[in-house]
Amino acid sequence: MCYVLTDNNFFVGKDFRGRPAAVTAREKAYAFKTGVAADNFLRCVPNNIKNYNWRVCKLGEGDEYIMPEIKKFGNPTKTTNLEDENFDICSFFTQAIQVMSQIDRFIANMISNEQIADMKILDVRHYIRDNNHRLSAIQMQRLGYYLQDLEKERYEYKSKRLIAGMFASNIEALKNKDNIDKMNDVLTSKYRPKVLDDTDIEYIINKKKDIEFIA
Repeated sequence: MCYVLTDNNFFVGKDFRGRPAAVTAREKAYAFKTGVAADNFLRCVPNNIKNYNWRVCKLGEGDEYIMPEIKKFGNPTKTTNLEDENFDICSFFTQAIQVMSQIDRFIANMISNEQIADMKILDVRHYIRDNNHRLSAIQMQRLGYYLQDLEKERYEYKSKRLIAGMFASNIEALKNKDNIDKMNDVLTSKYRPKVLDDTDIEYIINKKKDIEFIA
């Protein structure tokens, strides 16, 4: 019985120069007496064969692959980002757990912030509408900028709420790469005008108020 390194297609062995290489022949594979020895070699595998999905495989006399977990998953097609040597999978999932454990509270906070922004916008609109408030052009301009900031603030809360909602009730959604595009769609979505389109509003902005001359 011995241990080898394989990706189900190739073995870690040696080439004609005696250097570590990916080989197809079982006879040319490095044979390790223990799984620990094979695993230690795997940790410092040379760069020229580093991009394979090597696994420690135990072989018995006359046996081929006898590790059922290798057969279970089949042949790997490509490496994943999680296999990068600089990727700390423990830190990643620690942060993921912290995020997901707070996601319901986060959504509730975003709803609250969105509602507060809505009420502020409504308060400013009613202030402008009130006939008792005679505003100068400068004052209207300041309120216009303030309304713009409030609208952007509200949109930010809404976007965060919608994105968090995609994963709050369905943890499996984290495994679907299509949701990356869906998140981008939320962030880049365009408002569909109900009555006044951009052209109408730009006309209103640029139109000079008629001046009546008294003879």
